[in-house]
Amino acid sequence: MRKTGLGIAFSVVFLAAGSANAETMVTLHEGLGPADGAGYVDISRYEERRDGAYTVGFSNVFTGNSWVIQLLEEAAWRASQFPEIENYIVTDANFDPAKQVADVEDMLAKGVDAIIINPTSPVAVVPVLEKAYDAGVVVVIVAADAETDKATIRILADQVKFGRDGGAFLAEAMNGSGKIISLRGIAGITVDTDRWNGANDVFANYPDIELVGEVYAQWAYDQGRQACESLALAHPTIDGVWSSGGAMTQACIEVFNEFGRDLVPMTGEANNGFFRAWVENRGKGFSSIAPQNPTWMVAEGIAAAVGVLNGQRIYTDYKVVAEPYTGDDLDELFRPDLNDSYWGGSILPEDRLRELYGN
Repeated sequence: MRKTGLGIAFSVVFLAAGSANAETMVTLHEGLGPADGAGYVDISRYEERRDGAYTVGFSNVFTGNSWVIQLLEEAAWRASQFPEIENYIVTDANFDPAKQVADVEDMLAKGVDAIIINPTSPVAVVPVLEKAYDAGVVVVIVAADAETDKATIRILADQVKFGRDGGAFLAEAMNGSGKIISLRGIAGITVDTDRWNGANDVFANYPDIELVGEVYAQWAYDQGRQACESLALAHPTIDGVWSSGGAMTQACIEVFNEFGRDLVPMTGEANNGFFRAWVENRGKGFSSIAPQNPTWMVAEGIAAAVGVLNGQRIYTDYKVVAEPYTGDDLDELFRPDLNDSYWGGSILPEDRLRELYGN
């Protein structure tokens, strides 16, 4: 199996270092590497906070699909592993940039030492993030980016590559010609925009590939199903499906089968429900690819923030190091003992995975 970057390689080691409190030496996930041009965080900015008793806040964009729910579970579990974290605060912006700004303001009023944020908007949250940064709070931007230099750490997957890998697979599988539909994520969020830009860069090289329909379905199974039903009814000929998320692809496979239509190449993601649908339909010749967007990025953002507060050497910018899964990986990836909501590569202990997702 290819190197995926989804193995677990972090440790929690307690050191009596510079204070009366035990401090944790943080080792981040092996699926993270320094991004191009990354330097080290100036830890001297945070010396006044280095007391081994931290309040950490996570400002989440929304809780509307299984990927985010697993992300929240992994973040809470990771936070629980650090004795330095005395208070862990989680808020949900529910897609609303104004609410996310208010959530971060409230965290600042509560005296947080670190804020991890998955931004609702690359622009709207910038002033409050810069206010936090200027106040000496560790600011960690995760999963989606914001347009500011005033961030302590960024942990991002290459979403353009995600889209490009899927687009390249689809173009090859369709022999460079045909009609496609696009299942998008959430309008305005950089993750979705970057993924589609990556795919569109590929399709621009194939003038005989025509986009005939596009729907934003929030990376969710139920909305993906509705979107695929509407697009399938509107377009009698669909030769390929570019999807920004695995749960939406799973739903679209089911729709094509229920409508009695031949399955076409579709792009997916590392979701167990999608893997199940892929396994069940590969006998029909179904082919796909599964780019990765790990659920553990926020968890590692929490760990990196603790590292900075403890005075550890941490990079300013990290990227997820992971190649897409292919059919050669499928038998190893699919977990028939877990339900469709599970996302591959989780850092959760096996007993917790079975508690959450066991069939």
